[in-house]
Amino acid sequence: MALDVFDMHCHLAFWDDAAAGAALMGQAGAGGFCATVTPDEFEGARAALAGATNVRVGVGLHPWWLCDERASEADAARAAELAGACRYVGEVGLDFAHGRDGQVALQADALDKILGACEGGGHVLTVHAVASATAVLDLLERHRTLANNDVILHWFSGSGDELARARRMGCLFSVNAFGLETRRGRAYVRQVPASQLLLETDLPGEGAHAAEWGPGQLVGRLRDTLATVCELRNEDVAERLAATSRRLLEL
Repeated sequence: MALDVFDMHCHLAFWDDAAAGAALMGQAGAGGFCATVTPDEFEGARAALAGATNVRVGVGLHPWWLCDERASEADAARAAELAGACRYVGEVGLDFAHGRDGQVALQADALDKILGACEGGGHVLTVHAVASATAVLDLLERHRTLANNDVILHWFSGSGDELARARRMGCLFSVNAFGLETRRGRAYVRQVPASQLLLETDLPGEGAHAAEWGPGQLVGRLRDTLATVCELRNEDVAERLAATSRRLLEL
Protein backbone atom coordinates (compact mmCIF):
# COMPACT_ATOMS: atom_id res chain seq x y z
CA MET A 1 0.00 0.00 0.00
CA ALA A 2 1.21 3.49 -0.82
CA LEU A 3 1.87 5.75 2.16
CA ASP A 4 -0.85 8.34 2.62
CA VAL A 5 -0.64 9.40 6.28
CA PHE A 6 2.40 10.34 8.33
CA ASP A 7 3.19 10.44 12.04
CA MET A 8 5.70 13.25 12.32
CA HIS A 9 6.48 12.69 16.01
CA CYS A 10 6.32 9.16 17.37
CA HIS A 11 8.44 7.01 19.68
CA LEU A 12 8.71 3.67 17.92
CA ALA A 13 11.88 2.75 19.82
CA PHE A 14 9.70 2.18 22.90
CA TRP A 15 8.30 -0.93 21.16
CA ASP A 16 10.08 -4.19 21.89
CA ASP A 17 10.34 -4.80 18.14
CA ALA A 18 10.47 -1.43 16.41
CA ALA A 19 11.24 -2.94 13.00
CA ALA A 20 8.16 -5.17 13.05
CA GLY A 21 6.03 -2.27 14.24
CA ALA A 22 7.30 0.02 11.49
CA ALA A 23 6.59 -2.66 8.90
CA LEU A 24 3.00 -3.01 10.10
CA MET A 25 2.61 0.77 9.97
CA GLY A 26 3.82 0.73 6.39
CA GLN A 27 1.34 -2.00 5.48
CA ALA A 28 -1.39 0.26 6.90
CA GLY A 29 -0.22 3.16 4.72
CA ALA A 30 1.65 5.12 7.38
CA GLY A 31 5.14 6.57 7.54
CA GLY A 32 6.77 8.54 10.29
CA PHE A 33 9.51 10.42 12.11
CA CYS A 34 10.73 8.32 15.03
CA ALA A 35 11.92 10.71 17.72
CA THR A 36 14.39 9.41 20.29
CA VAL A 37 15.13 10.60 23.81
CA THR A 38 18.88 9.96 24.22
CA PRO A 39 21.84 9.36 21.89
CA ASP A 40 22.00 5.73 23.03
CA GLU A 41 18.36 5.20 22.13
CA PHE A 42 18.97 6.87 18.77
CA GLU A 43 21.85 4.58 17.91
CA GLY A 44 19.81 1.51 18.88
CA ALA A 45 16.77 2.68 16.92
CA ARG A 46 18.85 3.61 13.89
CA ALA A 47 20.23 0.06 13.79
CA ALA A 48 16.86 -1.58 14.45
CA LEU A 49 15.05 0.49 11.81
CA ALA A 50 17.77 0.47 9.17
CA GLY A 51 15.57 -1.55 6.84
CA ALA A 52 12.38 0.42 7.44
CA THR A 53 11.73 2.40 4.26
CA ASN A 54 8.72 4.24 5.72
CA VAL A 55 10.39 5.62 8.87
CA ARG A 56 13.16 8.13 9.57
CA VAL A 57 14.96 8.18 12.93
CA GLY A 58 16.01 11.40 14.68
CA VAL A 59 18.87 11.84 17.14
CA GLY A 60 17.36 13.14 20.34
CA LEU A 61 18.00 14.52 23.80
CA HIS A 62 14.65 14.91 25.56
CA PRO A 63 14.68 17.62 28.25
CA TRP A 64 12.91 15.32 30.72
CA TRP A 65 15.72 12.79 30.49
CA LEU A 66 18.29 15.55 30.96
CA CYS A 67 16.50 17.04 33.97
CA ASP A 68 16.02 13.77 35.84
CA GLU A 69 19.57 12.63 35.07
CA ARG A 70 18.64 9.72 32.85
CA ALA A 71 20.79 11.67 30.36
CA SER A 72 24.01 13.47 31.26
CA GLU A 73 25.91 16.50 30.02
CA ALA A 74 28.11 14.02 28.17
CA ASP A 75 24.97 12.76 26.42
CA ALA A 76 24.15 16.36 25.48
CA ALA A 77 27.58 16.77 23.91
CA ARG A 78 27.16 13.45 22.09
CA ALA A 79 23.70 14.48 20.82
CA ALA A 80 25.15 17.67 19.37
CA GLU A 81 27.98 15.74 17.72
CA LEU A 82 25.55 13.28 16.16
CA ALA A 83 23.09 16.01 15.15
CA GLY A 84 25.67 17.73 12.99
CA ALA A 85 25.93 14.60 10.84
CA CYS A 86 22.25 13.53 10.87
CA ARG A 87 19.44 14.86 8.72
CA TYR A 88 16.81 14.10 11.37
CA VAL A 89 17.13 15.62 14.84
CA GLY A 90 14.66 15.11 17.66
CA GLU A 91 13.26 15.03 20.15
CA VAL A 92 15.14 18.05 21.45
CA GLY A 93 14.00 21.22 23.19
CA LEU A 94 13.13 22.84 26.50
CA ASP A 95 10.56 22.14 29.23
CA PHE A 96 10.12 24.62 32.07
CA ALA A 97 6.97 23.03 33.55
CA HIS A 98 6.57 20.91 36.70
CA GLY A 99 9.70 22.17 38.42
CA ARG A 100 12.00 21.77 35.45
CA ASP A 101 12.43 25.56 35.35
CA GLY A 102 15.07 25.00 38.03
CA GLN A 103 17.29 23.52 35.32
CA VAL A 104 16.90 26.18 32.67
CA ALA A 105 20.63 26.70 32.17
CA LEU A 106 21.32 22.97 31.76
CA GLN A 107 18.56 22.57 29.21
CA ALA A 108 19.37 25.75 27.30
CA ASP A 109 23.05 24.88 27.06
CA ALA A 110 22.23 21.48 25.59
CA LEU A 111 19.79 22.88 23.03
CA ASP A 112 22.21 25.69 22.17
CA LYS A 113 24.89 23.13 21.31
CA ILE A 114 22.51 21.02 19.22
CA LEU A 115 21.24 24.02 17.24
CA GLY A 116 24.81 25.15 16.77
CA ALA A 117 25.62 21.78 15.23
CA CYS A 118 22.71 22.25 12.79
CA GLU A 119 23.83 25.63 11.47
CA GLY A 120 25.21 24.03 8.31
CA GLY A 121 21.63 23.33 7.25
CA GLY A 122 19.74 20.43 5.73
CA HIS A 123 18.23 19.13 8.96
CA VAL A 124 14.65 18.37 10.01
CA LEU A 125 14.13 18.97 13.73
CA THR A 126 11.20 18.05 15.96
CA VAL A 127 11.25 20.34 18.98
CA HIS A 128 9.67 20.15 22.44
CA ALA A 129 8.71 23.59 23.82
CA VAL A 130 6.60 23.26 26.98
CA ALA A 131 6.24 26.46 29.04
CA SER A 132 9.34 27.57 27.13
CA ALA A 133 8.25 28.64 23.65
CA THR A 134 9.82 32.12 23.85
CA ALA A 135 13.15 30.67 24.97
CA VAL A 136 13.04 28.07 22.18
CA LEU A 137 12.21 30.67 19.55
CA ASP A 138 14.97 32.94 20.84
CA LEU A 139 17.51 30.14 20.40
CA LEU A 140 16.19 29.31 16.93
CA GLU A 141 16.61 32.95 15.94
CA ARG A 142 20.08 33.19 17.47
CA HIS A 143 21.27 30.25 15.39
CA ARG A 144 19.24 31.26 12.30
CA THR A 145 17.99 27.68 12.31
CA LEU A 146 14.99 28.39 10.09
CA ALA A 147 17.21 29.85 7.36
CA ASN A 148 18.33 26.45 6.13
CA ASN A 149 16.54 23.79 8.20
CA ASP A 150 12.96 22.65 8.76
CA VAL A 151 11.76 22.99 12.35
CA ILE A 152 8.65 21.21 13.64
CA LEU A 153 7.22 22.42 16.93
CA HIS A 154 5.64 19.29 18.34
CA TRP A 155 2.35 19.53 20.33
CA PHE A 156 2.70 23.33 20.56
CA SER A 157 0.99 24.82 23.61
CA GLY A 158 2.48 28.31 23.82
CA SER A 159 0.56 31.59 23.89
CA GLY A 160 -1.21 33.15 20.94
CA ASP A 161 1.60 35.68 20.55
CA GLU A 162 4.20 32.88 20.59
CA LEU A 163 2.20 30.99 17.97
CA ALA A 164 2.11 34.07 15.74
CA ARG A 165 5.86 34.56 16.15
CA ALA A 166 6.60 30.92 15.33
CA ARG A 167 4.37 31.10 12.26
CA ARG A 168 6.19 34.20 11.00
CA MET A 169 9.52 32.48 11.53
CA GLY A 170 8.39 29.61 9.32
CA CYS A 171 8.04 26.86 11.92
CA LEU A 172 5.90 23.83 11.21
CA PHE A 173 3.43 22.49 13.78
CA SER A 174 2.61 18.81 14.39
CA VAL A 175 -0.71 18.24 16.14
CA ASN A 176 -2.05 15.22 17.99
CA ALA A 177 -5.27 13.96 19.56
CA PHE A 178 -4.19 14.98 23.06
CA GLY A 179 -3.71 18.60 22.01
CA LEU A 180 -7.00 18.66 20.13
CA GLU A 181 -8.83 17.83 23.36
CA THR A 182 -8.10 21.40 24.53
CA ARG A 183 -9.77 24.61 23.44
CA ARG A 184 -6.37 26.15 22.66
CA GLY A 185 -5.31 23.16 20.58
CA ARG A 186 -8.50 23.27 18.52
CA ALA A 187 -8.15 27.02 17.98
CA TYR A 188 -4.53 26.70 16.89
CA VAL A 189 -5.25 24.00 14.32
CA ARG A 190 -7.68 26.41 12.67
CA GLN A 191 -5.15 29.27 12.70
CA VAL A 192 -2.06 27.55 11.34
CA PRO A 193 -1.86 27.55 7.53
CA ALA A 194 -2.21 24.08 6.02
CA SER A 195 1.28 24.46 4.54
CA GLN A 196 2.69 24.59 8.09
CA LEU A 197 0.58 21.83 9.60
CA LEU A 198 1.52 18.19 10.24
CA LEU A 199 0.13 15.20 12.14
CA GLU A 200 1.65 13.28 15.05
CA THR A 201 0.68 10.87 17.80
CA ASP A 202 3.54 11.27 20.33
CA LEU A 203 3.02 7.53 20.87
CA PRO A 204 3.74 4.98 22.16
CA GLY A 205 4.87 5.75 25.69
CA GLU A 206 7.39 3.81 27.73
CA GLY A 207 7.00 0.40 29.32
CA ALA A 208 3.53 -1.12 29.52
CA HIS A 209 2.11 1.85 27.60
CA ALA A 210 3.97 0.67 24.50
CA ALA A 211 2.08 -2.62 24.55
CA GLU A 212 -1.24 -0.76 24.75
CA TRP A 213 -0.39 1.32 21.66
CA GLY A 214 0.63 -1.14 18.99
CA PRO A 215 0.99 -0.24 15.29
CA GLY A 216 -2.71 -0.70 14.52
CA GLN A 217 -3.83 1.51 17.38
CA LEU A 218 -1.22 4.13 16.52
CA VAL A 219 -2.26 4.33 12.86
CA GLY A 220 -5.91 4.41 13.87
CA ARG A 221 -5.24 7.33 16.21
CA LEU A 222 -3.37 9.12 13.42
CA ARG A 223 -6.25 8.74 10.97
CA ASP A 224 -8.78 9.86 13.59
CA THR A 225 -6.65 12.94 14.25
CA LEU A 226 -6.56 13.73 10.54
CA ALA A 227 -10.35 13.49 10.36
CA THR A 228 -10.68 15.84 13.35
CA VAL A 229 -8.29 18.36 11.78
CA CYS A 230 -10.27 18.35 8.53
CA GLU A 231 -13.53 18.79 10.46
CA LEU A 232 -12.19 21.66 12.56
CA ARG A 233 -10.88 23.46 9.48
CA ASN A 234 -13.94 22.61 7.38
CA GLU A 235 -11.66 21.52 4.55
CA ASP A 236 -9.85 18.40 3.38
CA VAL A 237 -6.17 19.00 4.08
CA ALA A 238 -5.09 15.36 3.94
CA GLU A 239 -3.04 15.58 0.75
CA ARG A 240 -1.39 18.88 1.67
CA LEU A 241 -0.26 17.48 5.02
CA ALA A 242 0.92 14.28 3.36
CA ALA A 243 2.83 16.21 0.69
CA THR A 244 4.73 18.23 3.30
CA SER A 245 5.51 15.06 5.24
CA ARG A 246 6.76 13.26 2.13
CA ARG A 247 9.08 16.17 1.40
CA LEU A 248 10.48 16.23 4.91
CA LEU A 249 10.91 12.45 5.10
CA GLU A 250 12.11 12.16 1.49
CA LEU A 251 9.52 9.48 0.77
